[in-house]
Formats: sequence, structure tokens, C-alpha cells
Amino acid sequence: MPTQEAPVKIRVNNLTKRFGDLTVLNGINFTIKKGELLAIVGPTGCGKTTFLNCLSKLMPATEGEILIDGEEANPRKHNISYVFQEPTCLPWRTVRENVAYGMEIKRIPKRECEERANQIMDLVGLSSCADLYPNQVSASMMQRIAVSRAFAVNPDLLLMDEPYGQLDVKLRYYLEDELVNLWRKLGSTVLFVTHNIEEAVYVAERILVLTNKPTSIKAEIIVDLPRPRNLIDPRFVDLRKQVTELIRWW
Repeated sequence: MPTQEAPVKIRVNNLTKRFGDLTVLNGINFTIKKGELLAIVGPTGCGKTTFLNCLSKLMPATEGEILIDGEEANPRKHNISYVFQEPTCLPWRTVRENVAYGMEIKRIPKRECEERANQIMDLVGLSSCADLYPNQVSASMMQRIAVSRAFAVNPDLLLMDEPYGQLDVKLRYYLEDELVNLWRKLGSTVLFVTHNIEEAVYVAERILVLTNKPTSIKAEIIVDLPRPRNLIDPRFVDLRKQVTELIRWW
């Protein structure tokens, strides 16, 4: 089903978050359709991570609500995966065991866990270090472990908070392609927060541009480009420039 014809997966109503007298999120309203890959961009410190933390219920909202499939967002009920900015590996588990951890929590059968873990490690180049521990691999490797763990559970909703910012350009493009492939295969709903405008245009179907604090939605950009996307396509360049100007001028 084309995304534009899909039902609403996430509905954000008047989402507001305050820390004392500081208003970070200011009455944000929008919807995300089932199977949509949505990117969120904005200036540093505008509240992108706070929004994801509210969505995942790691942090309570001050006002408003976030609904998933018409119900209040609940990580106990909804299949939500979260990839953080910083690596979140468990130091006492091997690379392979870290990749499999989410599947174990979801009680996926052991054989299926092993098959999925092997497949995803092959995709991101972790197979050669599968039996090492996090303190034996590089910081970029640890982030790849975290991304692999999120992919492995086949999530209904995948939250990604600038997951590739610490990775080199070649690996970042590779993982962006794998994200798109996974999204198209599973029909997952993905919220991808990034400060990299080119990355947002490359992966997303739609981009929300946020303002400075108190944060609201400044603009919505539809990315009507075919896949695979070409970074030097004139339309790609135009969209990148459009988003850049929206962030640059306030």
C-alpha cells in the first residue's frame, strides 16, 4: 500500500514538554502514517531527542498525548525499538549476544534469534568480531551493534536518534541503504532524527523541520524522489537546499 493511502500509525496531539520555566516542546501536532519513514531535522538543542524520549515514554510529556494505533504510546504493548546517539552496548555480553539481546527480551525462539543475528551481523560487517566484547571494538563498531540490535527485532516502530553521526561516510551511506531496505521489506514505521540534511533527504519520504525552542513545527517537506536516490540529481539538490534554508533562517 502506498504510504499516502495508509492509515495513521502515530498521532501527536498538543505535545508539550517543560523543564521548570523552560518550554522545550510547544504544542506539537502531527500524524505519521503506517509504514512511513519520517525524518526530523532542526537546529542543535531544539528538542529532537526530547521528542523521541517522550514518544518512547522514557520521559513523560507535560501536556498532550502520543497515540500509537489509537492507543496511548506504551512500550510494554507496542513493539518499539530505539537507537540512541551514543552506543548502548552491554559490556558483559559479546557482540553476538548484544545483537540478540532485544530478541531474547521479546522471547523469540533461540534458533530464530541466531539466524537473525547472523544475518544482520553480515549486513553491517560485524561477523568477524561476533565473539569479542564491546571494550575490544571501536566506538563506531559499538554503534553498529546498537543499530543491528534494533533491526534484528523487526520493530513496528523504529526510533533513531542521529544513529550514524559518529560513523565514517562510506559506512553511513551503507547503513542508510540498509535502513531503507529494511523499511521497505518490513513496512516498519520509522522516525529518523538527524542533523545531517543530506541524510534526511536521502532516506525519508517526508521531513519535519523544527524551530528553535520553544519548539514547534516550522515546515513539512515531502520528498517525492524515486529510490535509489541520486545525491547529484537536481531535484535532490533542490530539496536539500530548501531544508537547509528553513533551518538557517529563523
